[in-house]
Amino acid sequence: MMHEKIKDLKLRASTLTKSPSYVDKDGNLVIVDLKQQVDVESRTIKGYLAVFGIPDSYGTVAVKGCFAKSIQERGPKSTSKQKIAHLWMHDPCDPIGQFTTLEEDDYGLYFESVLDEVPSGERALRQVNSGTINQFSYGFDYVWDKMEYDEQRDVILMFEVILYEGSPVTFGSNAETYAIRSKEDFEKQKDLLDFDTDDFIKSIPRNKQLELRQLIARHTSLAVIKPDELRQTPLKTHKPDEQVAEIGGYKLDTNQFLK
Repeated sequence: MMHEKIKDLKLRASTLTKSPSYVDKDGNLVIVDLKQQVDVESRTIKGYLAVFGIPDSYGTVAVKGCFAKSIQERGPKSTSKQKIAHLWMHDPCDPIGQFTTLEEDDYGLYFESVLDEVPSGERALRQVNSGTINQFSYGFDYVWDKMEYDEQRDVILMFEVILYEGSPVTFGSNAETYAIRSKEDFEKQKDLLDFDTDDFIKSIPRNKQLELRQLIARHTSLAVIKPDELRQTPLKTHKPDEQVAEIGGYKLDTNQFLK
């Protein structure tokens, strides 16, 4: 007989579920080490789509073995024509590569994937490599008769799920969960942001490009020149011909957006 907790989850669950964020017993966001590795030359990403034994925000726990049937039927080594997909942000219209390895170990669901030379594949390769994106998620359906409620831990154990896809994802986060911890990290993030911004500007009609660059410059100016009562620290004096924003003590040259 289905436990009331599982019945409640069944009422709340969507047709295709995306693995939710992990939370601790006090409701705080937990960033799980998914141990991603990137080889840019071979366009390979390695990491974990899921971690076993950790309750998520739905109160469910993936148990080792829950992905085994899906991997056998539709994994990289299967003959299925509908293999488990590697997507960008769970978008079924935006596959970014192919899983070459999907297997369970004692830690979780390990994967290796080779990314295609498509826009989202390029973005995934750059941003996972830089650390801008460092989380992965999986899309699946529950198998309701393969779930049990653990009263002692107050969690629902998932002994089998139907795995459809895995994706790199962005965590909604606060300053405590993501932070630039060094000048090197800042410069890396700045370079990536500059690259993505310039890529986007070049993708729009030329008559709009100058207008967008001017808007960016105005936003940056407002970020630099604040009323005295809103400033946390006094602005340093710069030469009149410099356009420099100070963020976290580091200088960001905004002249490039006016080129």
